Formats: sequence, C-alpha cells, structure tokens
Amino acid sequence: MIIGCGTVILPGAHLYEGVALGALSLAKGEYPEWSIYAGNPAKFIKERKKTALQLEVDFLAEYNAN
Repeated sequence: MIIGCGTVILPGAHLYEGVALGALSLAKGEYPEWSIYAGNPAKFIKERKKTALQLEVDFLAEYNAN
C-alpha cells in the first residue's frame, strides 16, 4: 500500500492490498486491490501491476548487495 503525503483517510474507508493513493487525496469508501487513486475525493486512475512487490524485493536485494 502506498499513501501519498498529505492524504486524508476518513473513518470507514477500506483500503485493500496494493492500493496507491496520490498525495493530498481524500479517501472515503472502498478502494479495491491493486488500484491507483488520486484527488479530492480520490478517484480511480488505473490498475497496478501485482508484480510490484517482487520488483521491490529484487531491487532491495541488489541495492543491499552493493
């Protein structure tokens, strides 16, 4: 999950695995898995790739090896 700087998450909002909220967004309601949202109120932008987690693991392994 990625939550941008200054984002407000209201009580009752449901954010699921892999959701990304852009900076200064207002989150209320349901945010399905692996989606990108931004704005006030946060609106759907596009789907995220589920391979993002593996890319992060690979990057950190390579970065820490050096």
